[in-house]
Amino acid sequence: MKNRLLFLLRYFLFWYLFFFLGKVLFLLFNLRQTSELDLVSILKIFLYGAKLDISACSYLLVLPSLLVTTSVFIAKDVFKPIVKIYTIVFLVIFSFLIVADLELYKYWGFRIDTTPLLYINTPKEMLASVSIWVVVRQMAIFAVILYVFIKFYNKFVNEKVDFTVKSKIFYALIYLLLAASLIIPIRGGFGLAPINTGAVYFSSNEFANHSAINPIWNAGFSVLQTEAMSNPYKYYKEEQLQDEIKGLYTHSTDTTKVLKEQRPNIILIVLESFMGKAIEPMGGLKGVTPRLNKLCNEGVFFTRMYSSGVRSDKGLVSVISGFPAQTKASIIRYPNKTQAMPSIAKELNSNGYHSAYYYGGDIDFASMRSYITNAGFEKIVDMTDFPKSTYGAKWGVHDHYVFKRLLHDIDTSKGRFFYTFFTLSSHEPFDVPMNPVIEGNDENTQFLNSLYYTDSCLGDFIDSARTKAWWNNTLVILIADHGTLRLGVQNSYDFDRFHIPMLWIGGAVDKKIVVEKIASQTDLAATLLAQLNILPQKSFNFSNNILDNKNTGFAYSAYNSGFCFIQGNDSVAFDADENKVKYQSKNASEKVVNTGKAMMQFTYGAFLKMK
Repeated sequence: MKNRLLFLLRYFLFWYLFFFLGKVLFLLFNLRQTSELDLVSILKIFLYGAKLDISACSYLLVLPSLLVTTSVFIAKDVFKPIVKIYTIVFLVIFSFLIVADLELYKYWGFRIDTTPLLYINTPKEMLASVSIWVVVRQMAIFAVILYVFIKFYNKFVNEKVDFTVKSKIFYALIYLLLAASLIIPIRGGFGLAPINTGAVYFSSNEFANHSAINPIWNAGFSVLQTEAMSNPYKYYKEEQLQDEIKGLYTHSTDTTKVLKEQRPNIILIVLESFMGKAIEPMGGLKGVTPRLNKLCNEGVFFTRMYSSGVRSDKGLVSVISGFPAQTKASIIRYPNKTQAMPSIAKELNSNGYHSAYYYGGDIDFASMRSYITNAGFEKIVDMTDFPKSTYGAKWGVHDHYVFKRLLHDIDTSKGRFFYTFFTLSSHEPFDVPMNPVIEGNDENTQFLNSLYYTDSCLGDFIDSARTKAWWNNTLVILIADHGTLRLGVQNSYDFDRFHIPMLWIGGAVDKKIVVEKIASQTDLAATLLAQLNILPQKSFNFSNNILDNKNTGFAYSAYNSGFCFIQGNDSVAFDADENKVKYQSKNASEKVVNTGKAMMQFTYGAFLKMK
């Protein structure tokens, strides 16, 4: 009996050490942020994080515990090879996830969950965001972790196992009870509610809380949550929920008209990662987007626009379909849902426009093709329509080539058109065909230079468009998909992460005004359709007409574990995993927090119901 119990203890400690050292590696990998923590906070990362580590270890102990029970009856040495194979399989999977999490956290700002599953069918494009050096480095770390822990397992666990001797049958009941009792540490104790990610949060510092999370447990929990397809946010009953969000979405006929033409041609340009902190007229850095800065004086400039989410797959749906981003899910992944959604393209197609979508990357990345097709775009142009000489080293076609193709297609088009171009070059790894303009070698500088490049391509496109006959009857809409964790933005809930530009220019624009009303990128659909006198904008249930004089405006933005909500002078950021308000503006009432919670529940519920 003693030998078997010692094995279970060693096996538990083996995995606990694995997760412990995984935390150490994460802290070392993010040394700049770790150095900002005091010693007590670092110790608490391991202390509080132990809750999920113990839960993860207990999950892994279930099968070995059951095998130990059966070993009482089997006097053969079959136990060791079975458990060894079981252990190595999970070591491979977990080591890979830990190494991937180290790099992904820098870009996403949250620990690994089901998000990578969105890109699993396009591994080439997924890897295109990182350099070869990063891939080689991470694979080397993976190999070292795997080698060290397999050797460690063999020496300190596997070699000490000897179950060739039968044990007393009475002991089988004890082992079985031990296996059953694992439900207690798996659930995190005797409480009514099982353990969740927020159980390890202990600090006002977001990085410290994230460091305490066990990435393997978090990924597994995220998979279960996704597969369950149930709403994790249940703050209100249905009647209360409707009361909380009442009045947020309104439509009236009192609209400020800004267009000369009722049915202009429309070019929608979605600018990858163009965040407000890089755009001077929005209070951002000087000299990064000089062409866009100048254009901001030439049309309708929306200065308080916020993205609905933090990734392109969510931003596109928000812009084109007026559908808000979810926290831990992405509706673009579900073609059966996206086919039921409204879209600007569908509405314009039915009103005599012909539509096309341009993207310099792989259109199959992140289920983009299914969404764009379901959204009603009649033509798709992607990287396969360009010669390989136009490709960057990693991601796809450089922006200036796609702008050139877009200009050519407009020149040769017949009839009224709605063309959408989603730019690419300002996405990692910031591979742009120009000499750096902004000095520096770090990733922030590379990002700024990529923005400068795309900005120059945009400026050249607009300059050429002005010379065309179709310009006088054309509206050009510029809007970003999201911001990033760069330029001093460190927290997932930082409002600067969501602050993006929207600008309407072109010969069809009748006014030069600055709109300071708070708005979301989901509001583009209703705003545009109202200008065109297309009444079905009411089918966009999550889209407000920004130029509706009776609408006061608000913005709801979702990140992986919570939301940011702005209405009037009040703003609040709330983390659902932690069940805690992360930021609240001065004098902001509890009503603002409650409305944000209601929006999180309501929008996620709408995602689940969409079919």
